[in-house]
Amino acid sequence: MSGWIITGMSGAGKATALAGLEREGVTCVDNLPVSLMQPFFENTAGIAVAVIDARQGEAISALDGSVSQAQTLFLDARDDVLVRRLGESTRPHPFESSGRGQRSVAAERALLSSLRERADVVVDTSELTPAVLQERVRGIVLGDSPAPSTISITLSSFGYKHGPELEADWVVDSRMMRNPFWVPELRPLTGLDAPVRDFVLQQPEAGELVRRLEDTLCWAAPRYAEHKRRYLHVAIGCTGGRHRSVVISEELASRLRHEGFAVTVHHRDVHRPDPRG
Repeated sequence: MSGWIITGMSGAGKATALAGLEREGVTCVDNLPVSLMQPFFENTAGIAVAVIDARQGEAISALDGSVSQAQTLFLDARDDVLVRRLGESTRPHPFESSGRGQRSVAAERALLSSLRERADVVVDTSELTPAVLQERVRGIVLGDSPAPSTISITLSSFGYKHGPELEADWVVDSRMMRNPFWVPELRPLTGLDAPVRDFVLQQPEAGELVRRLEDTLCWAAPRYAEHKRRYLHVAIGCTGGRHRSVVISEELASRLRHEGFAVTVHHRDVHRPDPRG
């Protein structure tokens, strides 16, 4: 049996994630009382998923350490995104009595803060479409889970001009290198194109950054695994998220895979228009 608890903020996509897993034949229960979680996971064959969230109020605090068989996936999003999504929803917010909009989001975030801190995986859904969210959750729950003694590494590129990468454990700034954006023939391309890759990697700073990150991760990842951490998310940023961070993420992923690590790469902003034009 393999179990997951899915939790997170109202409007972050729990219902969407659950619907995708149910289509895959996963045994899912929404809003399962905390007191029933242990017997649920003990008596369910195969992969099982239970959703718990702020609808249970203070009872959620009893979840701390009470379910040994399950890992926790926390779905989150930026406050402005949550407020917008909640405004479009017909479901009442669990903290609606605290005030609408930002006030209810703040009250819920305070209640769930400890759950977020100890979650095995945190996914920021602010920029994810429903289909992409379902694929990410499917990969975590069904397809890409590492063995208990190993750790899975996610490398993601992002652009600082589009906001921080909120779900990352580590954030690396790659803006110490020359920017392909200022080369006219490279500007419309991305770090997935060979000319941009060559432009970035020919810079001594790029090779040194990748080497140091590789060395550090090869040292740190086994130590995380010793403490039962199974996932590590490293976000690499540049100005627009289309050039330098994409190249560094891809090159680092290639080297880590050569070292035997399970690595997933996600480029958050590579296809977004650069705000500088």
